[in-house]
Amino acid sequence: MDKREYEVLDILLKYNQITITQISKQMKLSNKTISKSLDKIEDFLKESELSLIRKPKIGISILGDKKKGYQLLNLRITDDVPNTREERVQYLCFNILANEGYFTLAELSESLFVSKTTLEKDIVQVYEIFAHFHVAIEKIPGKGSFLNIMEYERRKLALDLIYYFWGQNWQIINQDGQFLHLIEGVPLFAQSFVNIEYLKQINILLQQFITKNQLKMSDLNYQSLLLHLLIAVERIKSNQLIDKKYADNKVQHPMIIDLVSVLESSFDIDIPEIEIAYIQIYFNRLSQTDVSEPLISEKRISETIVASTSLDDGEAQHALARHIKQSLERIMNKLPVNNPYTQDIKKNFPLSFDEALSLKNQLEKQFHLFIPEDEVAYMAVHLQTYREQMKLPIELKKSVLLVCSSGKGTSQLLAARIKRAFPELIINRILSVQELYQTKISEDMILSTVNISMPDQNLLIVSPILSQNDRQQIQQHLDNEQPNLKRNFEFSRLINEELIFLDKSFFSIGEILTFIGKQLVERGYAFKEIIASAVEREEFSYTSFGKFATPHGNAKFVKKSAIIFLRLKNELTWGNTNIRFVFFLCVKDEKPQQLEKIFDSLLEIIDENEKGYLLKGNKQQILDYLKEGS
Repeated sequence: MDKREYEVLDILLKYNQITITQISKQMKLSNKTISKSLDKIEDFLKESELSLIRKPKIGISILGDKKKGYQLLNLRITDDVPNTREERVQYLCFNILANEGYFTLAELSESLFVSKTTLEKDIVQVYEIFAHFHVAIEKIPGKGSFLNIMEYERRKLALDLIYYFWGQNWQIINQDGQFLHLIEGVPLFAQSFVNIEYLKQINILLQQFITKNQLKMSDLNYQSLLLHLLIAVERIKSNQLIDKKYADNKVQHPMIIDLVSVLESSFDIDIPEIEIAYIQIYFNRLSQTDVSEPLISEKRISETIVASTSLDDGEAQHALARHIKQSLERIMNKLPVNNPYTQDIKKNFPLSFDEALSLKNQLEKQFHLFIPEDEVAYMAVHLQTYREQMKLPIELKKSVLLVCSSGKGTSQLLAARIKRAFPELIINRILSVQELYQTKISEDMILSTVNISMPDQNLLIVSPILSQNDRQQIQQHLDNEQPNLKRNFEFSRLINEELIFLDKSFFSIGEILTFIGKQLVERGYAFKEIIASAVEREEFSYTSFGKFATPHGNAKFVKKSAIIFLRLKNELTWGNTNIRFVFFLCVKDEKPQQLEKIFDSLLEIIDENEKGYLLKGNKQQILDYLKEGS
């Protein structure tokens, strides 16, 4: 919700009942605009104890405790309470981490203004995240739950969680000649551990310390030390000190004493001896790691990218190499990474993900470490970005005539926004209304900031700022103009009746791949090695998402291209999900553009799954659907 929705909600809470017209008069907006805001408010309240009631010809009201409504409104406005499930999980992790006593689900539910059912779903993910870091949430009946960890472990978990949620958000800025490392996107609820102002201050002190002592440190290790010092300062100021048993190194280097002295003076704190020893231990560990890090050079990574991927753009190679270098440093320092979009990336960018897997294998051999799937997904996004740039041929773009009554600067700004939001549109000309009526129109569509009427033209009226509503209107118009094509030829030609199998029973992934492999071998589509290569591919990373699996083997074991479709009699666990349908991709020497079209059709079929074509159809119906579409 934006500011307008909050203002409408505030009005609703003040009245027992009010009409759209009354709200629109108060806010000096149209009834249509208020109606759209009410839709957003209704969705916003679904996970709270409040609900929006609309009674035609009577009015709108808020049902529930209005006190909670005002609390929700005030907290939402200040961003103290998260909006999305991802933010709620982050909030819960840090709320539990900061709580040194007992907590209950009821207390957490009340603080988040969500139902108990919603919270129970969120808390499952919180337990999984804590388990990932080998931390258990204990529970005592009648009292509540708690974290059974010491201060040392609490700080380490805070550091891990910061990297887990926001490790990709580091920015390096030049401030008065000093390069400050700042982590962006950390919400208010986590700033009891990550105080941004303290972070800036420690940055400056640490930069001066490194310059004075002529130290060399990788960006990642600098960031780790920076966060450690930040958390230490925060906890010392709140008198949360490390237990002595966790740091027994009494040898204090004069250089560390100098750093400690500066921190004490700057933050007006006394750092106990045991805390100094812990800083020494942490600093030693980072220094030892730095010795081996020159082995990870961007040049070596770039050479591996060139050899292992289709990326042939120098700038894109450099961006990916820089990202991979940071990833490898994270892995070497045993810092966690979380990619909440991994499954979506695997589903929507399968070619890029497979290419990233090949790159992962070469990098692992070269640097002798293991790269987790979440890091592979980040690499896949880099590769997909380049694919998308290459994907849109000029003949598929639409030319646009832009009509503006405002000045040249404003019209150019609008043109830039349109280009950024819709790469498929080319701004051909920018005209005034007077010029418009004196010219011949050859463009595919007209976008006008002036309310004009041209019944014979493809015309849309937009605001000079290109609002969200304008973007939705343009997108809907473009979607409506897309021809209702049948399945593309590249996909259809790979579908054969003899390779459709319905309602088969299997008990493992291996059984399924063996069955499919035998069908391909017997019918002359592949060599027998296709089975082992498909099994090996699944061991790297499961190809399952939703109710589907899309396994495939090495192209060198393919004789001729085809796609096998298998509908299981019962669901089977494949990786982290239960699947019902299998598309085995047996492709040999298709060009990249052909592969893109094959996967486009496959994703279209998967997205249409709720229509039940694959679940209910017989062999002939499924054959027709796969070859021709719905």
